[in-house]
Amino acid sequence: MRKLVAFCAAALVCGAMMTGCEYDDGDLWNKVGELDSRVDGLEKTVGKTNSDLEALRLLVEAMQGSVTITAVESGDDGYTIRFSDGTSATISDGRDGANAPALSVKMDTDGVWYWTLDGEFITADGRKLRVEGEKGEDGAPGAPGSDAVAPQVRIDAATKMWEISTDGGHSWTSTGVVAEGSNGESLFAGVDAESDADWVIFTLADGTELRVARTAAFDFVIEGASGVSYFRFGAERDYRVTTTGVAEYSISKPDGWRASCADGVLTVTAPAAENVWAETSGEIVVHATSRTGSCKIIRMGVEALPYELRILTFEDEDYKGNGNMLGNADWSSLVDEKQYGGPLLYPTDEELYRWDDENNTFLASEFCNGYGDYQFWGKGLAISDYVERNLSNGDFNHQLAVYYKDPATGFGGCGGSKNFCVHNGYNDDADATDGLPYLYFMDGEARVIDHLYVTNTTYVLNSIKVGNGFSEPFAKGDLYKLIVIGMDENGAEAGRKEVVLAKDDDYALESWEKVDLSSFGKVLMVYFNLSSTDVGDYGMNTPAYFAFDDVAVRFE
Repeated sequence: MRKLVAFCAAALVCGAMMTGCEYDDGDLWNKVGELDSRVDGLEKTVGKTNSDLEALRLLVEAMQGSVTITAVESGDDGYTIRFSDGTSATISDGRDGANAPALSVKMDTDGVWYWTLDGEFITADGRKLRVEGEKGEDGAPGAPGSDAVAPQVRIDAATKMWEISTDGGHSWTSTGVVAEGSNGESLFAGVDAESDADWVIFTLADGTELRVARTAAFDFVIEGASGVSYFRFGAERDYRVTTTGVAEYSISKPDGWRASCADGVLTVTAPAAENVWAETSGEIVVHATSRTGSCKIIRMGVEALPYELRILTFEDEDYKGNGNMLGNADWSSLVDEKQYGGPLLYPTDEELYRWDDENNTFLASEFCNGYGDYQFWGKGLAISDYVERNLSNGDFNHQLAVYYKDPATGFGGCGGSKNFCVHNGYNDDADATDGLPYLYFMDGEARVIDHLYVTNTTYVLNSIKVGNGFSEPFAKGDLYKLIVIGMDENGAEAGRKEVVLAKDDDYALESWEKVDLSSFGKVLMVYFNLSSTDVGDYGMNTPAYFAFDDVAVRFE
């Protein structure tokens, strides 16, 4: 619209200039300025109204208990509403625009909120237009519900009438409202974020009141319940529970399991082996509700087995040893203060970096000392908690970082945990184990390593996706893989497993993937090797790294 105005004005000015040299075009340009100002007002009102409509939709959805309001920020042009899921909405103050159609929302007798125009329900294809999304049907798998769509508005350039769309902008219908006036009206008449500590109150232009819960101190945490918890048949285990602002909760469980919570402890009991009707796996699910109606669902995977399954998690709360190489009873002190050149992984003395999971899985490892200088570049397995989502930082200075970042915790470990282990090193001979990093049982007893989880590091992903001075981005036919080799107590190969970490130009592992090693049977140690199709004169160009976590070991 603005381009058309400018063109017409320019044409008028040119015509006037041709009629005489004394022509005064001041009035013309004043009129053009006024027209341009009105166009600006119309454009602002359209933008603000559509923003208000989307904000209104988000507020109604928040009223259903899915999210809460974390902050209300007042600005020159209105309010910014921030929600607990990280999203935000902007509410205009209605100034500096044109009159807008009387859009609002109203709850019908079925308890559902619908969009209205001039107090009447808006319909599309004979159905009232819902504000919040339609819930899916119960059952397995259950039909998905429909998404809610906020109506959109625009101003017809020819008629100056407001038009409305209920199908995402595909078709438009006139509202009969002329977009005139210097002061527009917001869909919102007021925002009260002060009078009630638990609620934010929104008053719409038609008097409708919306009350949305504030984010309060509300949480239900089961310590040590990330991922799947493994139980021997009939075993009972306690988990510490921390609650804040919980008004009530309920617990569901698989058939044959028992679960109860009292005095800050969740007690879970697996079914007996002879209970053939019991479910051997499933989820303990806690539904917690705050006094403002906010809801949190906590899911805890459980599985009953004929043996005990102990997990090497690298988390401090699971440390059961008498002290690590530094004398500390934790895992985090083994994370070097720098990813490259730090004192633990690149010592100035002859202290060989090592770790063990004493009194738990009994798995242990130490650096391979491949170059006789005790450094990490000589191959080894290093404890880490580094996360790097910027591929441009995918270099040796960030060699201990994984690309994965849990959306809930912000950590990079499997299941949202903090710590994990990073492997560095390879052998050009895929069949050889000489000089490879390894895990072994420190007590000398062979056991079944049931599984572990693996993922790529940021350094590897940058090499594969972008390339660096040594490697080119992967193309069709390229392959990067992990090779796990199990050795029995007699030193013979018990089995090997290959895991594709990247392939062609369209696949690279960016999350944690479970790798089953149970087919090896009982092993005394396992070696890790890496192989890539990207090789040069001096060997593999792809950085020889991967990360692993949550190594599960069977105990009879």
